[in-house]
Amino acid sequence: MVMVAAVACAKRETTVAQGDRTGVLHVGNGAEPQSLDPHLAGGTVDHNVLSALYEGLVTLDEETLQPRPGAAERWSVSADGLVYTFHLRWGAKWSNGDPLTAKDFLFSFRRALSPVLGSEYKDALFPVKHAEDYARGKIADFAAVGFRAPDDFTLEITLAQPTAYFLTVLRTNVCFPVHAGSVERGGAKFDDRTAKWSRAAPLVSNGPFRLREWKDHQHIAAEKNPHYWDAAKVRLNEVIFYPSESTQNQELAFRAGQLHTTWDVPLSKVDAYRKEAPALLRVEPYFESYFLRFNTTRAPFTDPRVRRALALAVDQESIVKNVLRGGQTPATALTPPGLAGYMAPVALGRDVSAAKRLLAEAGFPEGKGFPRVELVTISSEINQRIAEAVQQMWRRELGIEITITQKEFKILLQAIDNAVLDFAIARGRWIGEYPDPLTYLSIFTAGNGVNGTGFADPTYDGMIAAAAREPTPAARLAALQRAETYLLERTPIAPIYWGSRTTLVAASVRGWKNSPLGFHNYKDVWLER
Repeated sequence: MVMVAAVACAKRETTVAQGDRTGVLHVGNGAEPQSLDPHLAGGTVDHNVLSALYEGLVTLDEETLQPRPGAAERWSVSADGLVYTFHLRWGAKWSNGDPLTAKDFLFSFRRALSPVLGSEYKDALFPVKHAEDYARGKIADFAAVGFRAPDDFTLEITLAQPTAYFLTVLRTNVCFPVHAGSVERGGAKFDDRTAKWSRAAPLVSNGPFRLREWKDHQHIAAEKNPHYWDAAKVRLNEVIFYPSESTQNQELAFRAGQLHTTWDVPLSKVDAYRKEAPALLRVEPYFESYFLRFNTTRAPFTDPRVRRALALAVDQESIVKNVLRGGQTPATALTPPGLAGYMAPVALGRDVSAAKRLLAEAGFPEGKGFPRVELVTISSEINQRIAEAVQQMWRRELGIEITITQKEFKILLQAIDNAVLDFAIARGRWIGEYPDPLTYLSIFTAGNGVNGTGFADPTYDGMIAAAAREPTPAARLAALQRAETYLLERTPIAPIYWGSRTTLVAASVRGWKNSPLGFHNYKDVWLER
């Protein structure tokens, strides 16, 4: 409704045609961002905006996922693979004109790892020497962590052990720099979780665009940053993000000429676009894993037999074929295929007989005595229809009844917060932060900020830690596969599908690449009439 109202009010002023002429890109965002503080920001809808506002030491090509220079113009790696030396750009600046230096990155990494701040995404930095000990509060001196700035334009990062994917980690939100003067404005503490600085004007950032305006549940406008080091090559003058969890409203706005791109496409419209306007429909490869979370701290889901029974009763193939129809793949594990040569185990395919047996062993034969529980999802057609399909499968195969509740995306994130866990079953979705299976498997280690299930198993944690010590890539991947097998035997989640992404992109948009990790380098996008 908000999206429709915004479109109706903006028709006279803001159209795709006007945007093509003036260099203003209108982007459908999947929901209202949780935060524009990169160390606290939540899912892909946050990252979509942050990609325009911030830049890490390294960025990635969307399609190839190969590292390319960002705030650092070059880097080198020691022969033993432990020491990364980054050389920042001379003359690089923040969006307010302040110089951007190595000290800014030291401040930002210290903040991202601060135990008080408690960033949910700090685990991405744990390959750095002593980073995990600092984040867990085991050591208090940040000087012991593997970050050092010999001068204003040189940053050294020392790892605990060689980590082949480490450069790609530096593209993640938690590795973006934040402006110390803004964060600590008015005497605020650098690790204050309220992050009021990120809502204050002006928001100082270092990316190709800077925040011009944020109107809650209406739009976020990012204008070209004149202080960006590569501003001369940025061809868009502005990017405006419109939050809407309704795929139908976004599709209507697209057809009305109000959006250049949508976040998703309504399921009912995919076939029509394939037939009538295939040039506008993008079906992109996507490192997405969609699953259901179980609250393992709440009965009856404290019993792994119950969790596994419900997971085995899901017909993933039917959901993909009859509900989604967008190129997705039935998921039999957590980690999607195609990540750094990793092959996930086939661990949780449909097996109704086993599901019934396990449920009976847990004390609920044919579903008798099973409490009526709630499945929490978000208010979009795709999520609602998946929830309804699962609801019918569990009723038909296991004799249990669940209710479905829709919540705003930000409210759902609050419900699955590790300190809250106010749910029984919840919709889960993860798009890889970097192209390695650990971006999925580390989620369910004890204390991970985005675990969201209450699952904590020392054996699993030990298996993940042991995998990092394997001397060869093949041995490491095999160890991770064993860890994932163990994880799925205990079933804190029920896998549903591995993704592809369907979006609509206007014909005037240029430089828009397929993005398996779901981000876009808006500095490379332009518009033609």
